[in-house]
Amino acid sequence: MFLTEPRHTPYDLNFRLFGVPVRIHPLFWLVTVILGFDPDDPKQVLLWVGAVFISILIHEMGHAMAIRWYGWSPSVVLYSLGGLAIHNPYTSAYSGTSQMRRNRWTQIVISLAGPFAGFLLAGLLVASLTATNIATFQLIWFEESNLPFVATIPGPSLANNLYAYSFIHYLMFINIWWGVVNLLPIWPLDGGHVSRELFQMFDRQEAIRNSLVLSLVCAAGMVLWGFQSGDGFIAMMFVFMAIGNYQDLSGAGRYGGGNPW
Repeated sequence: MFLTEPRHTPYDLNFRLFGVPVRIHPLFWLVTVILGFDPDDPKQVLLWVGAVFISILIHEMGHAMAIRWYGWSPSVVLYSLGGLAIHNPYTSAYSGTSQMRRNRWTQIVISLAGPFAGFLLAGLLVASLTATNIATFQLIWFEESNLPFVATIPGPSLANNLYAYSFIHYLMFINIWWGVVNLLPIWPLDGGHVSRELFQMFDRQEAIRNSLVLSLVCAAGMVLWGFQSGDGFIAMMFVFMAIGNYQDLSGAGRYGGGNPW
């Protein structure tokens, strides 16, 4: 979701996953703890942090694997409310200099790979837990938000284990709900990248402007929905996105960027 890589700090956590360099900025941990803070049950906070870490890492690795599949060398940074997958279009993942050229469909596939990696994780959870009778899943409708969601119904072995149930619930919520939100055509979400590339296919001259207009309208709609459903966090998050889109349209911003994801 973020367009610029944060500066390195002495407190960064660095490692490699499937050969991809991963860096975790300390703000990632801080913001995640704040979002899930529960003074009455610190264990729930730890479970929340673990679920967010796993989910966002898988999301960004989805982008990274798609980048590598196209022959470039990716890296991943987790930061603040999310993360980004970075690639050098001139460096190959296999042999130094890359000769591959970026096109619209390449951008779209890389953008979609992140959310769909999360959907895949959710699907594997549903399949494995259902097959082992640990839990079943049911599509329910939230009256407050007027949105459907996949509810986790614990089996006998899970019914008395609150923390295991909570961890599964967090994973399902993050990978499904956040994944769907990320596909909205709002810049700089993944869906915003996709919509911009689609506009570029038909009208390159007005593509960025048209994508920003669509993004601004959708962001405003999400702000209204957030306030109506009582979700102030969602509302404020999209307020900031709407402001950024408006600044880009008015020429005060960078008028959109490109990568990373």
